[in-house]
Amino acid sequence: MKTIITFIVAALLVSIGYSQQSNQKIEMVIDAIGNAKINISMTMNAAQWQQWNGTYGANPSALKRDMERSMPAYIVDDFKLDKDDMNRSFNLSLNAYGVCKIDKRGRWIMDTDQKDAQLTELTEHKYMLVSSPPEFGGTVQQTFIIEFPEAAEDIKIDKDSFGKSIFEFEMENPSTSFSLLRWSGLILLLLGGGWLGKSTLSKN
Repeated sequence: MKTIITFIVAALLVSIGYSQQSNQKIEMVIDAIGNAKINISMTMNAAQWQQWNGTYGANPSALKRDMERSMPAYIVDDFKLDKDDMNRSFNLSLNAYGVCKIDKRGRWIMDTDQKDAQLTELTEHKYMLVSSPPEFGGTVQQTFIIEFPEAAEDIKIDKDSFGKSIFEFEMENPSTSFSLLRWSGLILLLLGGGWLGKSTLSKN
């Protein structure tokens, strides 16, 4: 998770600097196959807005291109950047595929990439994470709102082998239904081919 967001935030801040405190809100809505719809919003002061607007703000395609180059492990699409010049703020939305993964035990995993992450349970399927990435010298505060799908069950906060906080949860593996559909399709093809061959022979 944080690999995606860290780059996005870095790209958004690279042109304005981050000597002053900056706050961002990141909303992530996870779907039933482990992908995420992400919305990032931020408000800047006048100087920051002028600098940022002259780079990525005026050329969102450059931001999208740099994101795709820096995150080859992820597929990103439906990229949309909305600006509010009056309030010097923006909202960036995109889809990110493969945010959650399935481990060897068949459980879904979502990494936070943080040790002892500050996580707060808002509802049964919604959590808040507050972070100040060290790469920004503590001048950037990020508030994540992470919403898991209704299909997610037994959501737990655990740690990986490196001691970093992770989400673990149960959810139907999409590859199971895919495999059933694939095999049923093959069976139908075989049955259809056999029936067609038998029909042809009987006519002859």
